[in-house]
Amino acid sequence: MPTVMGLTTDSSSKTTTTLGNADLKKPNGGSRLDTISKRNHHAAKEIETLFWRCLCDDPSAAPEYMAEDCILINPLLSSHPHSTPLSKDSEPNILEVFEKAEPWAGFRFHGDPLVVEIDLMAVALVYKVSLYTVDEKGKGTREVVASVSSSWRQTAGADWVLVAHHCQYVDDE
Repeated sequence: MPTVMGLTTDSSSKTTTTLGNADLKKPNGGSRLDTISKRNHHAAKEIETLFWRCLCDDPSAAPEYMAEDCILINPLLSSHPHSTPLSKDSEPNILEVFEKAEPWAGFRFHGDPLVVEIDLMAVALVYKVSLYTVDEKGKGTREVVASVSSSWRQTAGADWVLVAHHCQYVDDE
């Protein structure tokens, strides 16, 4: 029987929808990811999480998540603690800043990031995040709270790349 994306024209078999090996259910048992919009929203949250994990593990690898034309403002990067926009053409450029950046000890989203589709293959997120550092003696932690806005574009190969990122300290509320 011919199949397209796991759908079969054979009425005697169970009709299932799959995307390769991807499960169409959210990991937490939530609603089905059966539309492009739902998959984009889910992917946006996943890739944003992976980006922050990268900043905690190895910030020098962060440019792998970024588009060639990515722009960002992130004064939380220890190697460039300014609110100056960065790009591949800025001085310093994005690669130089991330190469020298110190990793964070951890991060935590405050609630679920808000996601909006910009286009069929682009999304933006807005959220609040806590970032943690450990003091030199390894005995205490310091929390930094920030608000973040990120925009991601999906490539023809279905990879998501960061195109714009703005991170700013949040005053005590």
